[in-house]
Amino acid sequence: LYIGDETYAGSRNFEYLQEVVKNTFGFDYVCPTHNLKGSHKLITTTMVSEGDVIFSNSRLPEELTKDHSASVEIIMSDQEDSKFSGNIDIKALKINLQENKNTPYVYIELYKSGFRPVSLSNLEEAHKITKEHNVPLIINFSRIVENALYIRENVSEFADKKLAEIVKKIASASDICVLDAAQDPRCNVGGLIATSEYKLYEKYMNEVVVYEGLHTYGGMAGRTMEIFARGIKEMVYEHQAIWISQQIKDFASLLKGIPFYTGSDGIYIKADEFFPHIKENQTNTLAAFLYLKSGVRIFLDGRFTDCNIIPLQIPRLSFNNNQLSQIAEALNELYNERDKVSGLKLINNPEWNDEARFKWEVPDITEYNFDCEPYIITTIEYVGMDTIEDRKKIIKEVGYNTFLLPSKDITIDFLTDSGTTAQSVEQWSKYNEGVETQASSKDYFSFVETLKDITGYKYIVPAHQGRAGEHIMSQCLIEDGYVPGNMYFTTTKLHQELAGGTFTDVIVDEAHDPQSTFIWKGNIDIKKLQAIIDEHGEGCIPYISFELSVNLAGGQPVSMDNAKEVYEFCKKHKIPQMFDATRAVENAYMIKKKDPRYKDVPIKEILRKLFSYGDGCTVSSKKDYLVNIGGFLAIKDDEDFYKRALEMLRKYEGSITNGGMSAADMAVHAQGVKEMIQFEYIKARVEQTQYLGNKLLDAGIPIVEPPGTHAIFLDAKRFLPHLDQDEYPAQALAASLFVESGVRAMERGNVSSGRKKNGENYRPKLELVRLTIPRRAYTNSHMNKVAESIIALYKKRDTIKGLRFIYEPENLRFFQGRFEEI
Repeated sequence: LYIGDETYAGSRNFEYLQEVVKNTFGFDYVCPTHNLKGSHKLITTTMVSEGDVIFSNSRLPEELTKDHSASVEIIMSDQEDSKFSGNIDIKALKINLQENKNTPYVYIELYKSGFRPVSLSNLEEAHKITKEHNVPLIINFSRIVENALYIRENVSEFADKKLAEIVKKIASASDICVLDAAQDPRCNVGGLIATSEYKLYEKYMNEVVVYEGLHTYGGMAGRTMEIFARGIKEMVYEHQAIWISQQIKDFASLLKGIPFYTGSDGIYIKADEFFPHIKENQTNTLAAFLYLKSGVRIFLDGRFTDCNIIPLQIPRLSFNNNQLSQIAEALNELYNERDKVSGLKLINNPEWNDEARFKWEVPDITEYNFDCEPYIITTIEYVGMDTIEDRKKIIKEVGYNTFLLPSKDITIDFLTDSGTTAQSVEQWSKYNEGVETQASSKDYFSFVETLKDITGYKYIVPAHQGRAGEHIMSQCLIEDGYVPGNMYFTTTKLHQELAGGTFTDVIVDEAHDPQSTFIWKGNIDIKKLQAIIDEHGEGCIPYISFELSVNLAGGQPVSMDNAKEVYEFCKKHKIPQMFDATRAVENAYMIKKKDPRYKDVPIKEILRKLFSYGDGCTVSSKKDYLVNIGGFLAIKDDEDFYKRALEMLRKYEGSITNGGMSAADMAVHAQGVKEMIQFEYIKARVEQTQYLGNKLLDAGIPIVEPPGTHAIFLDAKRFLPHLDQDEYPAQALAASLFVESGVRAMERGNVSSGRKKNGENYRPKLELVRLTIPRRAYTNSHMNKVAESIIALYKKRDTIKGLRFIYEPENLRFFQGRFEEI
């Protein structure tokens, strides 16, 4: 997208498009167009004359040929029930070309009408005949990948062929191809004509400037040609093509009794059989009925005809299986209510489908409410697909430390939810609007105001990420003393110690029992707080570090009552209560879900109430706040604390109006705050985590219970009881999971907790492997695969060996430490 060469002539993007077309299809010459209609226009104006007849299996070229007083004659094979129902009639083609001398070309559409595939043998026979009569064969490649995959699945001689080989074989059976970029290449706009015949190309090249643009861009921007070229290159990726096809098959398998054809890009519903009691406008009635029922839109384009087939086309790589299963469920409910529906009545005389207007007696039907993810996939990232043998070698090379694994070798990355969020199109739009300045950018003010609105706090200090806020807070508030917290976090604890404090764990005892099902395992035990004061006296606590949705306890939430109780205790003893509000939104969701008093309270109001029970907070915004970088320190009303924080900000982070962040990132942050409190989003996010946790529990896998909000934690002590804790079972389990499946997880146990002053390991009560789920990045299909891999590993857990250090850094050793097997 950002390497578009927007020169008027001879852009590098056009050269790349030529290269990819040559490598994929074998054609020497490429004429770009703005879309498929542009390609048809050029072919018609350069090749068709009055009285010509084009023989085809498709009516796609018909509109433009009519303008030249020419015609399209459909000569389809009469074997509609065959595997290749889109085949052209070879016998008829031969006879017609012998009898008709006014045929400028023969045109074949692959996967005709979206649901009629064409065989390679049919294409090759047609090409042989057209060559004998010196007539070019044009093939529409827009669905070439699906057609090639269908050939491989249904013709035994191609069963072991690579998709790219079959695509090239299809291409060799044509003289000219046209390609709609919006189909298999997954580009939003664009098209092309390709050929190896220079005389044909010369015609298109000289004509394209009249209708489309110069022959080196043809009505496309440079960035569009770049995306188009990459789409052609990617469309033959085996895993991608198989996934797209499988999604359609899985969707089709969920439909019950509905009459349809399974197509290349979705299903094609037989509307006349769906509504046997309706005699006209069945397709438009079905479209209106489905939208009324569920909000799902399907439609017909082109001329208004009596066609009885309507497509439900699934955008490639855009919907997950959970969403598609609910669409199928809505369609099944629709089918069961079809008798309630009367047909649409046409009230005008349209030429085109988009001109049609109807009246309707709106039926009384049950509304379908979706509860799946409230977003679709707009951008994808390819993942590593190494073999087990490859991964054995890789994990040894990085010293069995999953932090050191190259991302290119990882299939599913559950290392962290920090900065791994899939940002929304709205956020990227804001990013591009960011105005950079070292002074006060407009984006700084948006950043501050959204956070004030959410927290209710007076002062907002920007920071490049959470640990910067922790550093500033610790240095401002700690000289010595004890810092109570509801379980340690690595960087938080280190900053407290560097400032002269001593971390003291005051979380409830249930949090240290992975099998306890207490629902508020993030709570602070007031008695433990009182014990610190009783032992060390008033004034020994500089502040209380209160984490919401406690990470190392397993993503366990804090109750509203406990937040209030601890706050009141702090007020009594004049102790600041500082939240780690990194996952405050997830905590708010659990309060809404688990505490009946908050069932109907919006997430934003729950958050405001939670924050009211604190004197400030630090936040790593790379989690709940839906950004890839950023953080802040918020202070309720302590002006002196705020001024000291700004002093440190200037020294260590950046200006007081950016804290080391770009204006663009602050703009994204402000938008992320608005999105994070949307109930549909936060519900989908937390429930996805719960889904994985419950699948593992059902299979008897030892995890921290109950399942948390941002991650599922495997209990390595119970998973690998044959390993002593000083053999680092969590580290060994994380490494073994990568080898087994390509899933990267993180150790959170003996390695993470470090060593005591006497050199012994801390040996914490919890020895865990964290499966941290990035926000808006993975689907439940990924969760299923992760669960399957863990279950398979559990069955051979006795084969997993312990580890010992071969390189051990002094601080935060889990980041760079290296191990070897014992």
